Amino acid sequence: MADTASETQTCPFCYTEMDGRADVCPNCLATKDTTPEWAKRLKVYWSAAVVIFIGLALAFIDGKGMNWWGMPFVGVGAFFLLKARKVDVSDVIWHRKE
Repeated sequence: MADTASETQTCPFCYTEMDGRADVCPNCLATKDTTPEWAKRLKVYWSAAVVIFIGLALAFIDGKGMNWWGMPFVGVGAFFLLKARKVDVSDVIWHRKE
């Protein structure tokens, strides 16, 4: 016999019990974000890559060699790029239009 607790979920806005597979609350019409985890993680990688690109652009903007003031951007971007694989993106997010 299947466990009935896993077959239902509660809407975080109106606390209505609904089917566990539902993406829209039947009471308040809140919607569940169904973006796959790989796409959420790609946003983190993309953000880190943009920060690194800005840092490199600032470091070499004058064409005379490397400037020191772009390197903090590169460092922060590299840090986020390395930490991106550990970011928890499994959290389910609900949205409701007000």
